[in-house]
Amino acid sequence: MRKFFFDSAALGERTVEYSLVTCTPEADRGEYGILVESGGEQALIPAISVSRFRVQELLGLMCRGLVTPVTARDVTEDWLAAI
Repeated sequence: MRKFFFDSAALGERTVEYSLVTCTPEADRGEYGILVESGGEQALIPAISVSRFRVQELLGLMCRGLVTPVTARDVTEDWLAAI
């Protein structure tokens, strides 16, 4: 798995970090997922889409909405159902 830092957001005294992940050796091919980390918790959701742009769009929405590792999977499922 390769991890590419996307952005972070402050949530009270905690910081939530959002990263793009890919399980393929080449960063420009394959399926992309997300990793949300905060305070020792993390949510890894692999293989969301083959479109890097779409997953980055999801990460941007998560960052603006202050999505935590606990709610990341639900938000991703709702996002996938809406597209």
